[in-house]
Amino acid sequence: MTTDALKTALADNPTAALEDIARSAGVTPLDVLDALPEGEVATLPGTHFVDVMEDIATWGEITFIVNTGPVILECKAPLGKGKVGHGMYNLNEKPICGHLNFEACTRVAFVRRKLFSMETRSVQFYAKDGACMFKIYLGRDETRALKADQVEAFDKLEARLTAVPA
Repeated sequence: MTTDALKTALADNPTAALEDIARSAGVTPLDVLDALPEGEVATLPGTHFVDVMEDIATWGEITFIVNTGPVILECKAPLGKGKVGHGMYNLNEKPICGHLNFEACTRVAFVRRKLFSMETRSVQFYAKDGACMFKIYLGRDETRALKADQVEAFDKLEARLTAVPA
């Protein structure tokens, strides 16, 4: 359920980063995600984490973002294939490499919304405390339009995963 502060923050700055809206309203980014207008987000259980990451690894250059508030890290590159080992989803291909605790992911969200007045599509991964673990944004072509093949892959993956129960 949304609070008055969340409704106000969304109304005042509808295209801001979800983390900024959350800070303004005193809620979690997941609370903001749940309050987005219909059609902007579809969520799935975190059990889809590995399947989603494996599919995204075939999409080409994406933007991988970690937003902790004081730090926003972005890496534009293809997401390499990962594999599960030692309780983590391990990304071993440069430049995007690291160890992701996939079991900490409780929600995967397919998000379609304007960010700072620019159309975006992203796949976002949320932990049980309501924090966003990381986001993967679709790439853009030379005219700054979303890459059509990635939009198609995004839509196809979302449709496939929302058509079957977790």
